[in-house]
Amino acid sequence: MADSISETVYDGTADWQFLFIVIITIFITLLLLMPKIYLRNSIYYESRAIDRLKTQYGALSEEHKLLSRKVEGLKVKNQILDTLF
Repeated sequence: MADSISETVYDGTADWQFLFIVIITIFITLLLLMPKIYLRNSIYYESRAIDRLKTQYGALSEEHKLLSRKVEGLKVKNQILDTLF
């Protein structure tokens, strides 16, 4: 029995097969995860753009209200001045 154990020859093919299986597994994992990573990044950058646009919309809306008040004030002032002359 000891003779049969010492006579086994190591050929190295099992290591290459294992390495091949590991590489294929990593490739398949990356192939499955890449769309998810891409979509998450796309959603993140789109949400940043939307947030920036919402901030600009809020600022422009407030500026519009301010300018509308100024225009109304000028209209009233103009109407009052027109009635005096």
